[in-house]
Amino acid sequence: MHRQSKWIGAALVTGGLLMFTRMAPIFVVLPEDMTFPPETTQEMLRLATVAGPRWQLSHLMGLAAVLLFGIAYGWHVNVLIQSGWRRVGYGLAVISILAFGLFGIALLIDGFVVPATMENHLAATGVQQASLEQVAESHQLALRFFTPGIFLLFATMGLLSAPMLHRKIHSRWLGVAGQAIAVLAVTAYLTGITGPHWDEMQIAGTLMLAAFAWHLLVGIRLMLTKSTGAQLQPG
Repeated sequence: MHRQSKWIGAALVTGGLLMFTRMAPIFVVLPEDMTFPPETTQEMLRLATVAGPRWQLSHLMGLAAVLLFGIAYGWHVNVLIQSGWRRVGYGLAVISILAFGLFGIALLIDGFVVPATMENHLAATGVQQASLEQVAESHQLALRFFTPGIFLLFATMGLLSAPMLHRKIHSRWLGVAGQAIAVLAVTAYLTGITGPHWDEMQIAGTLMLAAFAWHLLVGIRLMLTKSTGAQLQPG
């Protein structure tokens, strides 16, 4: 179990780093006169065209991170259930599956369906406006999955940090930090200050970076600690 927990820690660290850096391939080629995220469909099409295969690479990095996070949460679910925290464990299982499932679908659509639709638009003759509308529709479809996926990601953080807060796993300060980030994010979204699709980068972007940093720190904690999650006590 001790060795397994170190691997899970490595998965969280790697996932956190991937989430931190996944936009780097696109930011490297972001035009100086363009804001991020792009404000219009035309701007998004322009950015994706400039980025080329970097667009898909960025989303593949996100998908890899989602997979690693999912594995790590699955391990925590198993530890919680075996240690008597069944309600928390089962709740975490359901919410994390929904969160990472929705987030993963959004990344697949935005990373591969949207570019394919863009290529059709660029190759179209005589029906440019209709094709542009299809690009916008495919991007909106991705956002329909992305928005609740991110919301539920913060919910999973809040649930996972609860046993930490009660000193049952990892450390209490990680529990406090996780609860604080989760509550701030959920409150910010419900009050509308993150934008309808978490697109207010100064607020939503900061909260997401904080969430990824938290997962990274939990991973480091797992890699460095000599104890394991198996030492949780029934709650």
